[in-house]
Amino acid sequence: MGLAHFFYARNMKMTDLKQSIQEQLSDLDAELDVVALEEPGSETLRLFIDHPDGVDLALCERVTRHLNHLLVDYSLEVSSPGPKYRRSSTTSETKESPQ
Repeated sequence: MGLAHFFYARNMKMTDLKQSIQEQLSDLDAELDVVALEEPGSETLRLFIDHPDGVDLALCERVTRHLNHLLVDYSLEVSSPGPKYRRSSTTSETKESPQ
């Protein structure tokens, strides 16, 4: 049970952290969406974000600055999941918009 409890506790921590980050990013821009949050190392957070207007370097920098309090405990990587993994509502809006 010890190992199973460890993984359950870790998943709960990441779920809570993802929810907290989503709430914080909603203050920055209500249309920002946290697609995924990974912890590839004990001191690194990898955050994948999406936005109906797309994600560029400037948006990633704004998100990093907005979450700068996390830099005390983690190195923070912010990026887009890319067009293949964008949230479905954004993808369908993109396909319907005139080019």
